Amino acid sequence: MADLEANLAMDLDPEVQRYIFIHGFPDAGAQRDVLIRRIESGRPEAGGFWVVEWRQEPGFLGWCGVFPLEDSGLIELGYRYARSAWGRGVATEAAQAVLEHGFRTLGFDPIVAVTHPDNRASQRVLEKLGFRSEGRRFHYGADLAFYALSCADYLATER
Repeated sequence: MADLEANLAMDLDPEVQRYIFIHGFPDAGAQRDVLIRRIESGRPEAGGFWVVEWRQEPGFLGWCGVFPLEDSGLIELGYRYARSAWGRGVATEAAQAVLEHGFRTLGFDPIVAVTHPDNRASQRVLEKLGFRSEGRRFHYGADLAFYALSCADYLATER
């Protein structure tokens, strides 16, 4: 339950909301219901979501995962973090572990990502991970920056 409350607090932070909830900020009750449904539904049909914490001290920093991108037939890398984790390498490190699992264990190819066009911090994370920009595409009701990483490109980089 602590992770639920920490996730809710993260989602309701106006700075976190800025690029995530582009169609309007959720109210606390509605967002709590969304999170509970996500937790109760278990894993997505393909992939999974993982809570991210510091190795040395437990405590919710955010989440990272791979899961189906709407009705596209593609697998998406997604992540969201509390402000306390921003700029500390958390997003990159967690995404590297998730990509390793997604490509090598789950056999996904390619893995894609979408982000708000103005979210340069998220785009820098994707670029550090080896994703390539493929322009913009319409997903989640918005025109978003679209990135892709093939398994071959992932495996070709020194890790």
